Amino acid sequence: MVDTDGTLVSEYKKTFGRNIHHATSDDQIRMRTDQSLYDELEQRDLLKRSRIFSGFGIHLVQDGELGLAMFNSTPKFLAPGRHTFLSPFNHFLGTVEISSKLIALGNIQIVTVYQDEIGLSLRNGETILLDPGRYILTAPHIFERSTPANAQYIELGTYRRITVPVGFVAVAFDIGKQIIIRPEDTESGPFETNSPTFLFDKNNGFQSVQLQVRELDELKVNTRDGVTITAKGLITYRIHDPRAAFMTVQDIHGAVKRAAEATLTSLFLNAAIDEIAPPVPQKVNDDLIQMKHDDGTENFNQHIRDAFLHDFSHKVNKWGIELQDLNIEKLEFDNSVKDLLRKRAQARVETATSLANMRSQTNIAMQQAEREKKQAQIQAETNAFVIRTKADADFYAAKQHAEAAKLLQEVPLSSQLELKRLDVEMVKATGDRTTFMPMNMRIGDIGMTDKESGKMYFASTSVSQL
Repeated sequence: MVDTDGTLVSEYKKTFGRNIHHATSDDQIRMRTDQSLYDELEQRDLLKRSRIFSGFGIHLVQDGELGLAMFNSTPKFLAPGRHTFLSPFNHFLGTVEISSKLIALGNIQIVTVYQDEIGLSLRNGETILLDPGRYILTAPHIFERSTPANAQYIELGTYRRITVPVGFVAVAFDIGKQIIIRPEDTESGPFETNSPTFLFDKNNGFQSVQLQVRELDELKVNTRDGVTITAKGLITYRIHDPRAAFMTVQDIHGAVKRAAEATLTSLFLNAAIDEIAPPVPQKVNDDLIQMKHDDGTENFNQHIRDAFLHDFSHKVNKWGIELQDLNIEKLEFDNSVKDLLRKRAQARVETATSLANMRSQTNIAMQQAEREKKQAQIQAETNAFVIRTKADADFYAAKQHAEAAKLLQEVPLSSQLELKRLDVEMVKATGDRTTFMPMNMRIGDIGMTDKESGKMYFASTSVSQL
């Protein structure tokens, strides 16, 4: 991560973290783990053992304890046993448990730092870090306190130690430059600095970059047509550019909340009550109009959400904010407005019902007229077909009669009779009552054919075989 001037955090750590002193390898103050506190104090000439016979002495130091005494203003620790002070310049101060976390005597401090802790001490104004272990400090080296090793922020003098948890960033300043410390910047170890100009607010320095859900204050707004409504919303957003967010705006979360309330108020001010509560007839399809009987605010909520996301996203994007969503949790009207809206909705329902009935009746009449039109069309086509068929039959009969008359003049009488028979059958088929006869035949003569023998007979006043 970089600061506002492009300096890498890793480079910053190299510059201001190399002079940080850890007392892990300082044998002058750190006790060896393979010897007791008594031996360590004796080795440093800080321990006085009892040299009188058992049963004598005024002050008793039991096993597991450490006696505290001053010998001519020099601090001395007393080993277990009985001790007697004969000089008026020597006096006994008391006893402490040898396992005590801090044992102080004069300018000497015996400090125990547990495994899950880190000790903080000062030596001539310089911060000395005490890793887990036991230490014997002599002024001007002074123990200040111990703190959990996994603490997110540790401060002593000019020393600062920052560990950034996942989902957060640390915002700090040094020499007027902004420094953004991300979790990945502390994976290899905490961020440490001893810069005297380093500034970090431990209360507000850690900023979440996770998804934020903020509840807006309840708004009372007059719509475009003067109706008072009460609205309440919920916005969801996240910080995608911490440097821009915390450098551009002092209180980014408060600024987002106030700007969201202002934008939402503006949208309601420019809306009419018909848009907010729109229970109006809706056209479902070409044949039916229905009313929408729900709250009437779903479409408006979507409209407000889309407009809010469009307008507000452009504004907060410059602040390093990514807007996710807006939910309208509450949208209420005065009781008088509710009654007015209810009556108006009822009137619109009745109007919509009347329109639907009129449209239905119109559709029925149009369908009936269409059916009658189709029936008339079918009847006309049928009559035309009959007339056309009869005309074709008449034309065919006339044509056949003409051809038959021609043949009667060219073939013998027997052939003419056969043709006549064919004409008779044709006339029966067509329903024509006109009969054509040979020109040399009398009207009273009749030609017949025996169906069994197939012989033709000519009948007149006297029957004779042909």
